[in-house]
Amino acid sequence: MATTLAFDVYGTLIDTNGVTEVLRERMGQRALSFSRAWRDKQLEYAFRRTVMGEYADFAVCITDALDFTARAHGVTLTAAERDRLLATYQRLPAFQEARLALQALQEAGYTSYAFSNGSRETVSKLLGDNGLRPYVTDIISVEEVQAFKPAPQVYNHFLERAGRRADETWLISSNPFDIIGASAGGWKTVWVRRLPGAVFDPWGGEPTATVASLTDLLEVLPSPG
Repeated sequence: MATTLAFDVYGTLIDTNGVTEVLRERMGQRALSFSRAWRDKQLEYAFRRTVMGEYADFAVCITDALDFTARAHGVTLTAAERDRLLATYQRLPAFQEARLALQALQEAGYTSYAFSNGSRETVSKLLGDNGLRPYVTDIISVEEVQAFKPAPQVYNHFLERAGRRADETWLISSNPFDIIGASAGGWKTVWVRRLPGAVFDPWGGEPTATVASLTDLLEVLPSPG
């Protein structure tokens, strides 16, 4: 049985807090809390849109979430500042270990995919800019089904596109909601728990395995088959 790896992108391969340095120029010590609040709101808007059946590109969720977060923090962004932050989000850095980890998995014989709430175009550019694109077989985006993770149809779509079965597919993600969504569909899962204080959601079961870094994946995955 072949083992297929589906890598979440935002927060797993790509560091969404990479925008913090630009934020710090405007907000000082509040930059990290602003970045985290902005990210949380993006996901909330994606969840809402899926429930409402009002899908829009994830870039719309990012933009709307920035406007809300600025208001919530009492920050008035100029048009130039807003545009710069949104442009920075299109150039986020990869986590330091991502390239070496993906390369090691490829050399070990695993087949890896990028599996994201982001559009194929946006994800392709992010992976390309960070030197990660050669290590993923394909990019599978939720835009193809007009719904966001953790909607069941998203995980089913991945399996159809990749031609895989749930029991041979492993989701690699730092997002507990994504892990729970994949587990509900019968997938195996690895939670990337980078922060020691991170807490997994207390429902939906536990991930199949937990790692602190992408470089630990070879220690917990079955053979590539």
